[in-house]
Amino acid sequence: MKRRFLMTGFLIAALALGGCSNLGSKTSDKNKSAQTQSSNQESSDETVIQDLGVKFKLPTSWEKIGVEGILAGENEMSFSFICPDDAKELAELSKKIDEKKVDNNGKKDKADEEKLMNLYMEKMKNIGSILRLNKNDAEKVLKSEEYSNYSKKDKVGELNNSVYYFVYNEKIDDSNLSDASKSEVKNIEKSINEFKNSIKPIDPSKIKSNDKGEKASEESINGTISFKSKTIQGKSIDSSIFKDSKLTMINIWGTSCMPCIDEMPELQKLYKDVKSKGVNIIGVVADTPDEDNEALAKSILDKKGVKFDNVIPDKDLHEWILKNVKGTPTTIFVDKDGKIVSTALVGTASKAEYNAKIDEVLKSIK
Repeated sequence: MKRRFLMTGFLIAALALGGCSNLGSKTSDKNKSAQTQSSNQESSDETVIQDLGVKFKLPTSWEKIGVEGILAGENEMSFSFICPDDAKELAELSKKIDEKKVDNNGKKDKADEEKLMNLYMEKMKNIGSILRLNKNDAEKVLKSEEYSNYSKKDKVGELNNSVYYFVYNEKIDDSNLSDASKSEVKNIEKSINEFKNSIKPIDPSKIKSNDKGEKASEESINGTISFKSKTIQGKSIDSSIFKDSKLTMINIWGTSCMPCIDEMPELQKLYKDVKSKGVNIIGVVADTPDEDNEALAKSILDKKGVKFDNVIPDKDLHEWILKNVKGTPTTIFVDKDGKIVSTALVGTASKAEYNAKIDEVLKSIK
C-alpha cells in the first residue's frame, strides 16, 4: 500500500486558479466528475467510492477549502490539500519549469524537477486516510512504519472480511504556512470527527449504477488553435491539418486522467464513424512535452487501439491550454481555419452524445 503521488506541470499550474486543491488537481464543481472517475454521487451530500467500497460526506468547510481524496492504491484513499498562497508559489515555479521543458523538446532538468517535487511535498498537507484492511492483517498493518505518523487509528466499520479505519492526526502540521492558511487548517481540524462519523462501508455490488452517467458540461472557450509540432508517434504535424476537414474535434487529455483513458475506445469508434461527414478527430496530450509522459501516452494509445493523431503541444498551444483548459478531458471543435466554433465539452461523453454535438456544430457552420 505504498503511497504514490503523481504530479504534472499541467495539474500544478491549475492550482493558480484559486482555492485549495488536493494533490494539484483543481476542478470546477461542474466538471469535477471529469477528475473523480471512481466516485458516484449517491445523493447531493454523499460520495460513493466503488473501488474502495465506502461512502462518506465531506464537511462543508472541507469542500469550501478544496479538500478532496485520491485513491492511493487499491485499499486506501488519502485526503490532502494545498492552500492558496502555496498553490500560487508552486504554479509559478511549475510554469517556469514547463517553459524550459517545452524549449528543450520535453527533456527534463532533474534538478528543477526535484526542486518542484520537494516544494510540493513540503506544502502539501495531509489530513488522513481511509483504509480497507483484511481483518486478519489489520493490526499488523496499522502498526507498520507506513502509518506510524498517525496518532489516531479509529475503526469506522466492517464489511465481509474487511475492516475499515480512518487514520489521522487531530493536529494537522501547519508549519511553513501563512496566518491565513493556518486559519483554514483550524477549520479542517474542527470537522475531522464530523467526517470520520460519515464514513460507511458499502457493498459495491449493491451500488445502483446510473446507466445514463453524468453528461459532459458545456463551457464557452474562444480562440483559434495553431500549432507546429509532432505526434506521440513522432510524425510531424501542424494546424494546416484542419483544412482537410469540414470540422475537427480536438480531445484534450492527460496521462493521469483515467476518465480520459477510459473513453478512448469509444473515441476511436467515433473517429471511424464521422469520417464520412467530413469530420476529423485528433487528441492533444496536455501533460506533454515531457519525455516520461510521452512514453506513457504512447503506451496508453497502443493499448487502447487509438489510431487517430495525438499531438504533443508546442509552446504556443501549451500556453493556450494552461490559460483556457480547467480540467481534462476537454473537447473543442474547430473549423478549417482552426477557429473554435462551438462551446467545449468538459468531461467524458458517450459516443452518441459526441455524435449529436458534431451534428449540431456541422449545421451551424454550413
